[in-house]
This record gives sequence, C-alpha cells and structure tokens, in this order.
Amino acid sequence: MNPATTFPVHGVFSAAATPVLANGGPDHASFASHAKALLAEGCDGIALLGTTGEANSFSLMQRRQLLEHVITAGVDPSRLLPGTSQTNVADTVALTRHALDAGVAASVVLPPFYYKGVSDEGLFRFYAEVIEGVASDSLRVVLYHIPPIAQVGISLELTARLREAFPDIVIGVKDSSGKLESMAGFASAFENFAVLAGADPLMLALLRA
Repeated sequence: MNPATTFPVHGVFSAAATPVLANGGPDHASFASHAKALLAEGCDGIALLGTTGEANSFSLMQRRQLLEHVITAGVDPSRLLPGTSQTNVADTVALTRHALDAGVAASVVLPPFYYKGVSDEGLFRFYAEVIEGVASDSLRVVLYHIPPIAQVGISLELTARLREAFPDIVIGVKDSSGKLESMAGFASAFENFAVLAGADPLMLALLRA
C-alpha cells in the first residue's frame, strides 16, 4: 500500500521547536535554518507552532510572521503543518485562514483547552464554527489529541461526527496521548484518515496497526 495514495497527510512531520530571541520573540532566521536542516535530514515536513514549538507563548502576529518567514526563506508551504488553534473561535479562524492562504498542507487544531470537562457537543460546535468561519473547501484540518497537556481530549465519537459533517476537511488526528491503544483506535475506526503518532517510540507500532 502506498500511503501517498491513501492518506491526505503522510510521512514524518517533525515537531519543531521554536528558537527565541532575548526579547522572547521567535528567531526567524534560526527557525528557518532548523526547518531546512530537518528536511535535509529526511523529514517529509515540519509540524510548527505546536506544543513543542511554544505556540501559546506567542501572539497572533508572531505566529503569522513565523509561518510567513519560513516560507519566504524557501520552505515549501505544502510541507508545513502549523498549529493554528487558540482558546476562542475568532482567533482560531484567523490563524487557520492565514495558514490556508499561505498554502500549508493542513492546520493542526487543538480543542479549546482552558475550560475542562467540555462535552463532545461543545467541542463539535467549536470545530464546526472554525471550519464554517474559514469557509473554504480547500481547508484541511488535523485534530490534535493531547490530553496530558490540554486536559481536553478528542473522542472517537466526536471524530466520527466531524468526519460525517466535514468529510473532505477533517482529514486526520495527531495523537499525542502516549497510548498506542488510542492511536490504533483512531487508525482502525476511520478509512482514508491520517493518524500521526505524537509519541515517537510508538510510531513503528502504529504503522503496523
């Protein structure tokens, strides 16, 4: 089976750290060099502005500028998976639309993570309002399941509902739960749906699943 003909997003997208300057802002030049080095060493793409990339420590403008600069520096935007979520719909729509316009492979979208114990109905409405707010058939969304950090998880039931409502837009999940059974559950539940292993030691086991 050739994953390129099966999964909309496939391969190794390295979770890239974001170098920072003394003033706390992103170091654009160092980040671009880092991204290029990861690609040169064999990565298929870069997952930027996620948990490892300290996304929630940066302003909306800083996040936009980091993405713009790495593309201007010569990194193909189709090899980028930026995190574009905030705790509110409006900012998430703005970041996701910006990433889409830049030509990225897909946006990785955390659930809103400040309030805990949110129902699947509430999470569905968040994702639906983001997708409807961006309002583009070209949008591709990877759900971000990282309960150890966010304390808000993505269930199979929620994923199924989102897939039914937005089948060509919700294309995968990044599972950073650290649990193989969770990753394998996503892999077995959905067809033509990318499951990205957020825990590197489990990648081979997930591929076998």
